[in-house]
Amino acid sequence: MNRSINSLLLFFLFPAMFFAIVVGFDIYLEFIKENGATIPWRSYVFIVFAGIFLLLSARRSAQRWVGVNMTRKPDKFIWSSKMDSERKKNVVLFLIIEAIIALLIALAFYLVTPEAWTISVVFLAIFVEQLVFVFVAPKWFRVGITHKAVVVADRETRILWFSGLRRVESHQQTIYFEYIEDLQLFFPANCITDGNYTAFRNALKERVNEDKVYFSEKFRDLK
Repeated sequence: MNRSINSLLLFFLFPAMFFAIVVGFDIYLEFIKENGATIPWRSYVFIVFAGIFLLLSARRSAQRWVGVNMTRKPDKFIWSSKMDSERKKNVVLFLIIEAIIALLIALAFYLVTPEAWTISVVFLAIFVEQLVFVFVAPKWFRVGITHKAVVVADRETRILWFSGLRRVESHQQTIYFEYIEDLQLFFPANCITDGNYTAFRNALKERVNEDKVYFSEKFRDLK
């Protein structure tokens, strides 16, 4: 989810910045026969882009907070473990980088043209939300097993359902869940702390039918 939303933000960021440059530097657009600074509907274009960025970032934010709100209550899980400390440090670093990028984007739009202030405000809000998440949420980063799924919550939430599961395997520091109809979900193996793999695997076995779900040798060997 986090990657897909970041990709969509990037997808819309380029045309938004292009339009801001056209307006800010008063570039003449041949196809509409108009200078950028005199386009009559330019404020509405900035509002539309700001709305898109707001909706995408709000969805990402909601997904993150819902995920950590689930895992911060370990008593609701059959099995639960804190996120590996090294994994947590990496996640926090990525969150800080994302926050800095959001701040730079907000400044860039405003410096190119103050008329893009709506977009700047949205990215400034993204910056603030990222920092709040960095300072509040890491203590709730966990991996847990419920009656119906594995839940992994850090900078994004991954829910790996047991329904339709056919195979579990480990490959290149990643644990894969393969389902019918070629669906594949995964999460980084280092989300689980060393020494907890056996407990994770045993809790997983209690929730699935081993006659229908295959566990690879590499996954069985995780300690």
